[in-house]
Amino acid sequence: MTDQPPRPPEAPVPVPVSGSPAAEPVNASALIRNDAGQYLMHLRDHLPGLIWEPGAWSLLGGGREPQDRSLEETVRRELREEAGLDLPVLEPYAVEIATGTDGAPVPVAVYSGRWNGDPARLTLTEG
Repeated sequence: MTDQPPRPPEAPVPVPVSGSPAAEPVNASALIRNDAGQYLMHLRDHLPGLIWEPGAWSLLGGGREPQDRSLEETVRRELREEAGLDLPVLEPYAVEIATGTDGAPVPVAVYSGRWNGDPARLTLTEG
């Protein structure tokens, strides 16, 4: 976890992306903070060509799958798959623009949540 100042909560708003037919996000990430103001991040596997942004610090999350009825379901599934986390409350926070492996802008819906567990006890399974 890292110390960062909190940003006021805001609902995600689709951001128009130049050259993109659909500005709606199809990816979701979780900004997870504990009561001490620390943020949970993970270091992505260094597998260029297989992992998006290899070797970079990242929020947990990923892409929407056909069974996901919403982006909140996407981020909840990703948290379970990647770290075994099931947070009782996740709230829409923002839409951020990441850069895809092809250099194109990728809108990502970010959800905020709280977790006061021990990050050293998490078992990261992918990413």
